[in-house]
Amino acid sequence: MCSVVRSVATMIAPLCLVAALVTGARAHAIVLSSEPADGGTGPPPHRLLLHFNSRIEKNLCSVTLVGPKRVHVLLRQEIGTAPDTLTYSMPDLSPGTYQARLKVMSSDGHLTEGNVNFAVKSP
Repeated sequence: MCSVVRSVATMIAPLCLVAALVTGARAHAIVLSSEPADGGTGPPPHRLLLHFNSRIEKNLCSVTLVGPKRVHVLLRQEIGTAPDTLTYSMPDLSPGTYQARLKVMSSDGHLTEGNVNFAVKSP
């Protein structure tokens, strides 16, 4: 009896591990790329584009831009992008460093928070 239980447990354990890894991989929306790029420096961008690894609940997502003088601006989301992409209109930006603070809800209900940091150089 013990050997049967041990054999069944030995067969089921790897399946449980695989299921846990697959479920965990889809648990959070992860930024795959952004424009401007995280850590990048360039001219003032007119929009913030965020591409994720999964579909997101756009109406439950927000981005706050924090500028050089620590001023917080809630960005306005643009409509009409792919289910895994968010686009936000940017205000006129002066030279300095910026942080876009993200709150993103994945389609499976997991909240992800993160940052995209970039710098604006003088023209």
